[in-house]
Amino acid sequence: MASIVSAGIGSGLDVNGLVSGLIAAERAPADNRLKRDESSTRAQISAFGALNGALSGLQTALDAFKGSGADPGRKAIVADGAGFTASADTTAAPGSYAVRVEKLATAHKLQSAAFATDAQIGYGKLTLQVGSDDPIEVDIAQGEGTLADIRDAINAKVGSQGISASIVHGDAGDVLVLTSPRTGIDGSLSLTASGGDGGLSALTNASLTEVTAAQDAEVWVDGVQRTSASNHLTDLIDGVTLDLAKAQPGQSFDLAIGADGSSLRTRMEAFVKAYNNAIATLRTQSAAGDKDTAGATLSGDATPRAITQALRTAMGTAYAEMSRLGLTTAKDGTLTLDGAKFDAAIAADATAVRAVLGDGADYAGSLRATFTAYLGDDGVIGDRTEALNDRLDAIADQREALDRRMAAMEANYRRQFTALDAMMAQMQSTSAFLTQQLAGLSG
Repeated sequence: MASIVSAGIGSGLDVNGLVSGLIAAERAPADNRLKRDESSTRAQISAFGALNGALSGLQTALDAFKGSGADPGRKAIVADGAGFTASADTTAAPGSYAVRVEKLATAHKLQSAAFATDAQIGYGKLTLQVGSDDPIEVDIAQGEGTLADIRDAINAKVGSQGISASIVHGDAGDVLVLTSPRTGIDGSLSLTASGGDGGLSALTNASLTEVTAAQDAEVWVDGVQRTSASNHLTDLIDGVTLDLAKAQPGQSFDLAIGADGSSLRTRMEAFVKAYNNAIATLRTQSAAGDKDTAGATLSGDATPRAITQALRTAMGTAYAEMSRLGLTTAKDGTLTLDGAKFDAAIAADATAVRAVLGDGADYAGSLRATFTAYLGDDGVIGDRTEALNDRLDAIADQREALDRRMAAMEANYRRQFTALDAMMAQMQSTSAFLTQQLAGLSG
């Protein structure tokens, strides 16, 4: 509760000023100590957060080499004008192939004869079927049998299953066009009519014109034939994806699958960047001060020194292998990568990175042991951060206790000074009375 400002009951004594000054003087040492402790604790939490972020970034960069990530990628080189494109993943074996695209997979497309826009084609039931899928029945009501009505009825019933019905407005009249939702022979469209006035027979296969036949793709690889309902083939050659774009019967084009170290080099560059960031962060957060500069927040702390030593020790166990990959260590512990030397090393030995950073590699294992020791809820950094947060809670408790103590002290001072003020006022009144009486006697 806020104090009522008073200059004294009658003596003129500044009770509030005296109380405020005494409380401020009493609070200042403890308050300053708590502020220093809180500021220092928050700074340490921030510093350990920076260490955690840097090490986590290095861990992520190392994880990029798990599994096939430690192996060179693959690149697919297709001859100009081949009529297909290709891509390859790391499971593809290097080699060359002669590829011939005889046919493309096509979707079945049918069209009706031309009708006047308002002509009633008929009513009854149309049954549509795609390949061996379940048939779909579409009811056409009497008086609602124009091409537009029939198109809308088909799309409303089968649109979710992909069959497309549309109208082309030609000089001779309107034409209904039906397109299968998928390519290949298995996507053939079948339409039959039943019931009604028989007019819907104009929209059955017997009456419709085939614009595009349902056809499977046909591709030959080194004399081996493969047919497919799709122009997107993922299992023709292991690890290779082919997308067919143009049929060129009788013409073969070269497809070469080779090693591609560019993606591996990109991952290595990311690792070097993350490693150097970790080293720089450790150095920044633990830097020692001098006569002109204060030390960093974690100056003298054992944790950053231990992490730095762990990283250096791990590097020492694989220095020769790292050097062959074009990696060198500077005096400050940071890494540099010679890209040309790295590319040459991968070209000479595709497993060179796997031996250092891949699953089971000693260096990678040492790094992961360091991450386990320092990261996560059970790691050293997590434990230190938890302890610091506990310290903040304790500081908050101490501040609340200080507030309570100061409030009690303020109330006590106020009672004492208020009583003093009252006594002084009474004494002043008595003094004035006596002075007046003495003045009367002397007269």
